[in-house]
Amino acid sequence: MNDLINTIQYNVSKSTELKNKFTDASSAPVEFACIFCQSEGKYELFTNSIKPLGKIVEDTKSGFTYFLDKPISTISGPLRLVKIRKPDIKFSQRGDADFNTDYKKFKNTYQGDPKFELVIYKTFEMLRLSNSDFDVMACFSNIPKSKDLGIKL
Repeated sequence: MNDLINTIQYNVSKSTELKNKFTDASSAPVEFACIFCQSEGKYELFTNSIKPLGKIVEDTKSGFTYFLDKPISTISGPLRLVKIRKPDIKFSQRGDADFNTDYKKFKNTYQGDPKFELVIYKTFEMLRLSNSDFDVMACFSNIPKSKDLGIKL
C-alpha cells in the first residue's frame, strides 16, 4: 500500500514540476493521476493495493480507474481519481497527472508547442506535455475527468 501511495505522490509531484516548468498554470489543481505499470507484476501489485481504497468507476482496455473513499494528499491538492494502467510499450514513463485549467485558453497558448501533443478521445480531448528530462507526463483535458465520469468530488 505504501508503494502505491508513494508512487502516486511521486507522479503528481513530478508532473507538477513538469507543468510548472513549461506552462503558466502553476496553480492548476490535480484532478486525476495514472500509474503506468511496466510489468504484469507491478500491475497486479498496484491493483491489489488500490482495491480496498475505493471503487472502480471506469473500465477501459488499458486498465481501471478508481474513485478513492478518502483522498490522497498531494503537492497539487487532494486526489480521488487514480488509474492503474496495464503495461504498454508505448509508455515508458512512470505515469501522469491531469490538471484542471481553463482549457480553451490553455490550448490557444500551448497547442503549437512541440512539447505538447493533442490527444482526441471519444468523449474529450487533452493536451499532453512531455519532456525527456522527466519520467512522467502532465495532461490538461477540456473536461475534468470527474465530470466525464459523472462523479462529484
